[in-house]
Amino acid sequence: MKHFSASVLLLVFGIMLFTPFPWNKVQSCPQEDFVVTESEEEILRALYEKALDSAKYARIDQLLTHVYKRGGFSGQVLLAEKGKVLYDRCFGFSNIRAGRDSILPESSFQLASLSKPFTATAVMLLYQQGKIDLNAPVKEYLPDFPFDNITVTHLLQHRSGLKNYIYLADNYWPDKKKYLRNTDLSPLLARYGKTLDFKPGTRFKYCNTNYAYLALLVEKISGQSFPEYFAENIAEPLGMQNTFLFDPQDPQMSDKKVVNGYSYSRRTGFYKRYPDYLDGVLGDKGLFSTARDIFLFDQALYRSDFLADSIIELMFTPAEELNPKHDNDYGMGFRIRQDTVGHHTVFHNGWWKGFRTYFIHDYQCQRTVIWLNNRSDVTINPYISKIFEIVDSSQLHLPSPEPMIAKDEHFVADSVSRQIVEETYGSQEQE
Repeated sequence: MKHFSASVLLLVFGIMLFTPFPWNKVQSCPQEDFVVTESEEEILRALYEKALDSAKYARIDQLLTHVYKRGGFSGQVLLAEKGKVLYDRCFGFSNIRAGRDSILPESSFQLASLSKPFTATAVMLLYQQGKIDLNAPVKEYLPDFPFDNITVTHLLQHRSGLKNYIYLADNYWPDKKKYLRNTDLSPLLARYGKTLDFKPGTRFKYCNTNYAYLALLVEKISGQSFPEYFAENIAEPLGMQNTFLFDPQDPQMSDKKVVNGYSYSRRTGFYKRYPDYLDGVLGDKGLFSTARDIFLFDQALYRSDFLADSIIELMFTPAEELNPKHDNDYGMGFRIRQDTVGHHTVFHNGWWKGFRTYFIHDYQCQRTVIWLNNRSDVTINPYISKIFEIVDSSQLHLPSPEPMIAKDEHFVADSVSRQIVEETYGSQEQE
């Protein structure tokens, strides 16, 4: 018992009195039936961990409830550690203006660019099956691709030099009432995006065109539509029952429990956002899901029966080695940040037409944060940092054989945020 202080024992004693736990049942059993199956230290540790989980939940809930009531966000929040969900709650409404249609756990959000890790996973599943060569030119699979020297890896790592189709379409797509499709990109680039922004592989520039072409690659190699391939190889095997890709031609789209996305202006207040012609392109966006479904995907990333460990390592490896000066980069489908030397966190976020989304997969600490928001007028980075502070401060009192990872005060540094805005958003709401 040398690891537990007197304050800890008092805490545990309080929990035994007020928290439903098997301990109370043991005490009520006849003496002759009582069998000690665990040491006292193991029991106290279990009780202590339960107390910390309860304390974390209460403090996080207090924070988020306060932020929500002040109008800070609306959506779903899930926090987990080592496969155990510590916090899972919904806030707000699908119809924000009317204050009705409460957001539920099964309510699906447009993931925006958080779709990209799933698109990359679809590609890597084909790679795992030996059906695609990551170092092969894209043109080898898509003959109408306008460039000869861009590889699949260049697309995955945002190092192709391609121009962003969103800006080209904004200027040159003739009929904004007609959906732009992935198959329309090559003719658009061949005519209006003939030059690359840089030599492929020489630098990073976040570009939605890369992932739109990856969805086309999946279709070409699998012989299925991207929504069909995704459903059969990712959503259904992982049990993601409320996850699907946007399809305006699907007659069942209107029956799905989709949350409305909202933006805000001082003149009109909250206003609902609707899909437009750009939503016909998939892979870079277009995936709808829930926090609980994304958690299933998060946990699958730890399982070698889904993707081999070597492939996960490939996806989580930055294109350029990280160091104190170069502490963020992109792997294959994931942004990568070095919090401290030797500690990397992979994550992705999204921003598109009334939605903001965050997925943090801290695989070294086995920590997960999923935050889906149906308001695009708020930023939640500071609250993610506060959640980490709560979790880390709670853990400081729990004896552990491993040293604590230093907490990240600002998950996405200001310079990184500016870079994302400059290179990605422009006049469009997509990250």
